[in-house]
Amino acid sequence: MQDYNEDEVNTLFYWMTERHAIYLHKQAGQPKPWTQDPILQSYRFCNVFRELDTTTIWIKENIREGHPDNPYLWFAFCVARRINLPSTLSDISEYLLDWDTEAVFDILERRKSSGLKNYSSAYMLTTGGRSVPKNEDLCYNILEPLWEKRHEITAKLESLQTLEQAHKLFANGHVGYSDFIAYEIVTDMRHTRQFTRASDIYTWANVGPGAMRGLNRIFKRPLQKKLKPLQSNRETQQLLQEAEFYLPDTFPKLEMRDIEHSLCEFDKYQRVKTQKGFLRQKYNGTGK
Repeated sequence: MQDYNEDEVNTLFYWMTERHAIYLHKQAGQPKPWTQDPILQSYRFCNVFRELDTTTIWIKENIREGHPDNPYLWFAFCVARRINLPSTLSDISEYLLDWDTEAVFDILERRKSSGLKNYSSAYMLTTGGRSVPKNEDLCYNILEPLWEKRHEITAKLESLQTLEQAHKLFANGHVGYSDFIAYEIVTDMRHTRQFTRASDIYTWANVGPGAMRGLNRIFKRPLQKKLKPLQSNRETQQLLQEAEFYLPDTFPKLEMRDIEHSLCEFDKYQRVKTQKGFLRQKYNGTGK
């Protein structure tokens, strides 16, 4: 592997090991504290494996496993990741694969009037400068046009073989779907029948800003340096290959998404550890 900071690499894989151990302790019903690490006790961090997160579990059980052969699974993922809140998704579940703009809009408005949250705060999604209320923008400006193109998009998807190709399809030209949110959708699609054996599961990731800062920490660069996709993928793949030498033998098998995702969380961890940044969510005790 190219020249890197050994301490930073050790911290990355320490974070992955300790964070997953927290998950296992919690699942086993063990009492707190699930870790002795003061940072992990005091701040929220995502799981190492996205498949273990609450919303992803809901999507898996109610969309992926419930409708494995539906040609519009991708659309349900598009809806789910723009909302990203299981309670809302449960309320509109009958429309995820059989879209009705007015019906969904009415449900979201009723929830709003009742003081219920419609959207998760995990993703910082906006109306993209469009001066319309969020519910209206989502239903009429983002999802309705996508549903109207469902036959065209489904046909294009059927010809694709890689996650990177699918990502480009969603990230280019669809209102409301940036590189980030398109990557979330494609990561859901990776677990569908079409992409379960995609050829780039272990070679491609959409390396976001947080993960890029993580790479910069490891490879001794200024934190804000922007990398070209070819370089960021090459370095992420190198870390994936190195993982077996740092992680316990019992650690679940990793994919590129897991390393990219963990690099972002590792960067958050280091921001607190070095006191050169802060996290939005702080709490007493490890909660997830």
